[in-house]
Amino acid sequence: MKGYNHVTLVGNLVKDPDKKSIGTSQKTSFVLAVSRNYKKNDEQEVDFIPIISWGKLAEICGEYLNKGKRILVDGKIQIRNYEKDDQKKWVTEIVADEITILSALEKDMNSNKDN
Repeated sequence: MKGYNHVTLVGNLVKDPDKKSIGTSQKTSFVLAVSRNYKKNDEQEVDFIPIISWGKLAEICGEYLNKGKRILVDGKIQIRNYEKDDQKKWVTEIVADEITILSALEKDMNSNKDN
């Protein structure tokens, strides 16, 4: 039986995406701040989730995303490891398959309410 790995997140970019060329492909990486559904000690709990995108999607992310933008990410969880200073390091991140910019949609919806 095949596994199922799908994640949908909505949050805000913590900073502008980092853009890189790797071989002939583009890669962008950024961190998404995602609020939890509850507060602790009257403060909103937030998770900071690393996101990466590849290829054409990475080019679009690099061009249109910036700090503070609210986006929806559809993708999958990826866990990888590497060695640094003779120690094994683990990284958990989301590989984006689709990204929807919600900031623009929310702005359009709010301007339509004013009319």
